[in-house]
Amino acid sequence: MTAVSTLDDHRLTPRQRYAITLAALGEFIDGYDLLVMGAALIFLRPQFHLTPSEIGLLGAASFLGAMLGMLVFGDLSDRLGRRAIFIANLLFFVVFSIASAFVTSVPQLFIARFLVGIGVGMDVPTSTAYIAEVSPKAQRGVLAGSLINFTWVLGALVSTLIALPLMPLAGADTWRWMFALAAVPAALVLIGRQGLPESPRWLAVHGRIEEAQQALASFGINADAAAIAELKARRGSYAELFRPPWRARAFAIASVFFLNCISGPLSTIAAPYVLRTVGALSVRASLAFTGVVWCTSLAGVLTSMLLIDRIGRRRLFYIAAIPEGCAAIFMALAGPHSPALLIAGFFVFSFCSWLGPAVIIWVWAGEMFPTHLRGRGQGFCNSMCRLAIAINIFAIPIGVAGIGFTATILVLSIPIFGMALLVSRLGFLDSEGRSLEFLTDREA
Repeated sequence: MTAVSTLDDHRLTPRQRYAITLAALGEFIDGYDLLVMGAALIFLRPQFHLTPSEIGLLGAASFLGAMLGMLVFGDLSDRLGRRAIFIANLLFFVVFSIASAFVTSVPQLFIARFLVGIGVGMDVPTSTAYIAEVSPKAQRGVLAGSLINFTWVLGALVSTLIALPLMPLAGADTWRWMFALAAVPAALVLIGRQGLPESPRWLAVHGRIEEAQQALASFGINADAAAIAELKARRGSYAELFRPPWRARAFAIASVFFLNCISGPLSTIAAPYVLRTVGALSVRASLAFTGVVWCTSLAGVLTSMLLIDRIGRRRLFYIAAIPEGCAAIFMALAGPHSPALLIAGFFVFSFCSWLGPAVIIWVWAGEMFPTHLRGRGQGFCNSMCRLAIAINIFAIPIGVAGIGFTATILVLSIPIFGMALLVSRLGFLDSEGRSLEFLTDREA
């Protein structure tokens, strides 16, 4: 056993907990910045006289930027280190979140939100790789899956509810304040991250033994240089990720991401729009009920914290995904006839999504690739998720206006059952209680 792999068995120290929390708080900002558009569109639609296509494009802008950022900076995080990237990305949040508040046209807003998305793309593969690499194996599901999704959903909840107190003060310009206020938590997390050590695993596989030793010591783990050096120094590339033995694994996990994210946004960024247009709710009621839906999502994540490292990743996935698909069918059939049933369907769909698939896929992407490819693996898999979300967001307003709500949601329910079937075929996804080195060395 290497000294670095003792992170898997070492009891979680206060310094580890502090580092993991600051890394996870990046997802609060991600959730806020990506999902704030869902609520903002309620104000933007009448002010800019948006067409369904423009609504779809603006909703998708941040996710398209995130897709590009994940591919580029997933690679750079493997080359340059986790710490450098997840500090730099927060500058993007601060600058372009504020810029979003001062736009005067739809093209300007699209560009600003696309650049915000690049900042998101910088953070996600980097922070999730960092958390996976410094977490004990017995708690890795909770920390690399449930915790980061808890902060993400909390950010999304705040992005929706913050509109309610702002509306009486800012009126039609509420959306400008919603975008600008994202800079505040980003600046605070940026300050906090300055003192974090680099990932000891990343340092070790890049041959920086003394620095890895110091990073381990900062987490309360003493190790000699010889033990750290047992981890082979390796340099990776996307070319290595996309050839055997990693290619099949990368495309399998990316496919699960894509299928989940083509349907999951129904309960996230699309919720205010659907409740407003299909449910015929007022602006305030749409925002309030969307906030309650996000509270249901938080309940799902909190429940996953209790189960994800105990009953098994795949078992929890099935328990959540099948009812999630059934809830989508229920919403499609009953929602147009009853706002109450539509909202009830949202509650069940949201809880099940965040109980299982939305949380577990993040864990798998952090566990299933070796350290020298982990950022690239996370970046590629998550970029496929963001591509799927962009497709979903663009398609929902057009689908609802064209083929109707029922047909649109019935189509979106199919990928949920598809991903459950795919996961049932991938035995290597039973990863709970195993070290990162075990999960990846067996493929090397």
